[in-house]
Amino acid sequence: MRQLSIFFAGLVLASLAGCAAFKQPSELEKHNVSEMTTHMRTWALGRGLIDLPANWTGGGDVKLYYGLGADHSSVEVRVLGEGVTQERFDAALDERARRIAAVKNDEMNNIPMLVSVKRTSPREKLLQYYKQTTRRQTFAHELHMLIDDAYVMLSAVSYEGDTAPVEAQLLKLSKEIFKVSAPENAGAGFALGPIVIRSHHDQEIASFAFSPPASDVLLQVYINALSPDDEEPLSVRTKKDTQIFLAGDYENLRLGPVTLAGMPAEESLIGFSDDTHRQILFVSENYRGKPSLGRPAMSVRLGAGGMKADPSDPNEPVDLVRWTLPAFANKGYELPLWQQPASEEPVNPSLTDYEAMAVWDAILKSVRIRFGAVAPKPDPWATDRGPTAEEAAESKRILDEFIASFEKPKPGPWEEK
Repeated sequence: MRQLSIFFAGLVLASLAGCAAFKQPSELEKHNVSEMTTHMRTWALGRGLIDLPANWTGGGDVKLYYGLGADHSSVEVRVLGEGVTQERFDAALDERARRIAAVKNDEMNNIPMLVSVKRTSPREKLLQYYKQTTRRQTFAHELHMLIDDAYVMLSAVSYEGDTAPVEAQLLKLSKEIFKVSAPENAGAGFALGPIVIRSHHDQEIASFAFSPPASDVLLQVYINALSPDDEEPLSVRTKKDTQIFLAGDYENLRLGPVTLAGMPAEESLIGFSDDTHRQILFVSENYRGKPSLGRPAMSVRLGAGGMKADPSDPNEPVDLVRWTLPAFANKGYELPLWQQPASEEPVNPSLTDYEAMAVWDAILKSVRIRFGAVAPKPDPWATDRGPTAEEAAESKRILDEFIASFEKPKPGPWEEK
């Protein structure tokens, strides 16, 4: 009887401890979660889709690889803005070219860093410039495009003066990028915000970032199509990393298996503090065994606390130049260190643990791969092909002549003459 009493006492204590560890959310927390998760906006995310709170904004970039050997080539694709007019597009390109040309290559007799500007169409312009101040023939190439109202930049590098293949690759890729009306309608290809890239490439590595306005909350998504799964699962690495970087001083909010984009995954949700503020870091990674474009490695991270983003001025147009300029041409934008305002103090998370975990769950469960997101790659050895326009026209002419060569049949007695 005494042992039975001890057993039931232990159950009661465990129950009380559980209530203390997992306290019920307040009505305000429930309201805040409802506000964030009831009406969510769908974003295109590479080969997939993701739902985020309606007021979150963001975007990303992708690097496409053609070939997987040492002689591969690559092109980076970025969306610099949406709702861009022709006038803003032209002004941004003029400023970009001017800032690059203003810098001299002191290793090449002070010639301008900007080598050439080619307007391939009113909505496309190709820039070539020295990648850095050096005598080496290493050039950066940028193709700037206005697709409907989306400003898209393609960039690649050429070496040893071999520029023609790189420019040809950029021009070819420009014909394989389209504006989509809605993320769900992206179809086959890699979706990047308002555009979809229907290029037949071999590998794609992308990064996305989203956040609420003027917030300490940041969601980051990393995609690597062909990266093999990590040898150590996330649960093991979390323990190792927190021991190294946090000396084991952290709160384990949740750790275990989940599903990400329809694939097995793990999550690690922790909180940690120092003398000034607290932060939370949620991480999830998927495991898929057989990497492919349709089964990419995905890492999702949600952080809150620390530095808070400054509010944006709704009357100030979004910058289309500064943040993608080469480092050597970025002079004049930033104030000297002694004129810069002091850094703001770090802040605690604006989300409670309950709110952050509820939003995290809603976002993570929404990630899915689009149906038909990967189109079959053409067989390079296939010899069958359709007729060219000239061949089709000639075939039609021969057929028309053949039909016209038949004698028109005479009308029967019952037919009108």
